[in-house]
Amino acid sequence: MRDDGADLVLTRGLARVLGEPHAGTDGRHRDEPSPFVDGDLVGAVGAVCVVARLRPDCGAPGVSAIHKAPVDGPVAVNALGLLGDQQADREHHGGLDKALYVMDAAEARHWAGVLGPEHGLAAGNMGENMLIEPGAIGGIDDVEIGAILSIGPGSAQGRGSERSIGEAEGPIPPGEPGEDSPRRGILVTVTGVRNPCSTFARGMGRGDWAEVFSERARVGVYLSVLRDGSVSAGDEVRVVSTPGHRVTCHRWFAHHDPRDARAMLASEAFGNLRLADFTRKYVVAAANEQVG
Repeated sequence: MRDDGADLVLTRGLARVLGEPHAGTDGRHRDEPSPFVDGDLVGAVGAVCVVARLRPDCGAPGVSAIHKAPVDGPVAVNALGLLGDQQADREHHGGLDKALYVMDAAEARHWAGVLGPEHGLAAGNMGENMLIEPGAIGGIDDVEIGAILSIGPGSAQGRGSERSIGEAEGPIPPGEPGEDSPRRGILVTVTGVRNPCSTFARGMGRGDWAEVFSERARVGVYLSVLRDGSVSAGDEVRVVSTPGHRVTCHRWFAHHDPRDARAMLASEAFGNLRLADFTRKYVVAAANEQVG
């Protein structure tokens, strides 16, 4: 395959296309709520990643910043994301509503197993800024769209972030932040889900990747930064507040159900969240579909 992926035959350019009814499934689900309430522990940061190298890409920018790698923390975070990170395609990636992209570490390990050791998938290689080790009741994809999260020092302290995703990992050992260097974590809001695209497929070297990666409907989430600070491996991720509309990131990506779309619009009308533009266009389109 050419370095820029120009000769890769794509089976789908974008996993979710605006206007396709009930993208992903038939729009039916069991009305599963998020397992998290205010104050719950979502998990702990397993790795913090910034761009390692720009790869040639046949897309419009000519390069892609999808290949990231772990760095030793703490790493400063502002409204545009991690210090030292970048995006090549600023039209579709990055910006205030997509300042950070985070993935469930268990999902990353699953895909490392699917791709096999020959692929050598490591933390950051799927474009994620952070891997979040899931807690006892769920993972990052199980939070509601619009939830506000805190990420910072707590009872969970990190291990080294240089290990391959495919290596077995146990619980993060307890500890306390260093008393001689107090550090402020960040406050973020969940703005939406990743929509696997052709750039991602070329980065992974598989023409069917947008579809394959979407099958589990745990595609990771985008975060907007509400309060600057820094993040490090081992930081706790906790729910500060959740809108209460019941629509988790996993549920929304899997179903795009009109009832869920209307619930999110109603929640926004009551002031419980602000829908990011990249999410809103899909929510509005789904809300106008007929159920049944």
